[in-house]
Amino acid sequence: MSTIPNTIEVLDKLRWNAHLCKHSHFRASMKGRNMHVLCGVPIVVINLFLGSLFFSLINAELPDWTKWAGAALALLTALLGGVQTFFNFKKNYEGHREVGNEYLAIARECERLIALYFDGILDLEHLSTKISELNARYSDINQRAEEYIVSDKVYREALRVQNQKAEREPSLVEQMRQRTAKQGVSTAPGPVATV
Repeated sequence: MSTIPNTIEVLDKLRWNAHLCKHSHFRASMKGRNMHVLCGVPIVVINLFLGSLFFSLINAELPDWTKWAGAALALLTALLGGVQTFFNFKKNYEGHREVGNEYLAIARECERLIALYFDGILDLEHLSTKISELNARYSDINQRAEEYIVSDKVYREALRVQNQKAEREPSLVEQMRQRTAKQGVSTAPGPVATV
């Protein structure tokens, strides 16, 4: 009984890592978007409230407590606006989403190449060339992703989701392992046409 070639194992590991990075960045994107909304909505609501209220009462004599309340609300909106500007939640969550989509493209390409190999359409030599190209793309994405930090908590949650997904939907490599173990059949494909 033959085992799954190391080239396929490497490709499957790249697929796994790309999916994990995708989950991590998509989760971080959701968290960033929530923070953007959490800071942005109160700014709009408070400014709208203060503007309408003080515009309608422009000539009225107001009690001191209303002046202080208005000043406190204005200070709160300035603080929220400062937090939103400093942390730049919108740019951050859009960057996480973009990087996550790029990792997803890598994972899908890995799955496609593994399927082509198991279907006997692609041989190991061509596959190793494709792996080199994918590794270069993966490395490039990693360098661009350094700007978009994923917290340890978000990473652990993404890992949990990835493990659950792997149990529900085994990869092609895992399916082939299971089939091979049951049948005692070689995983090497038949004759391969060059692509």
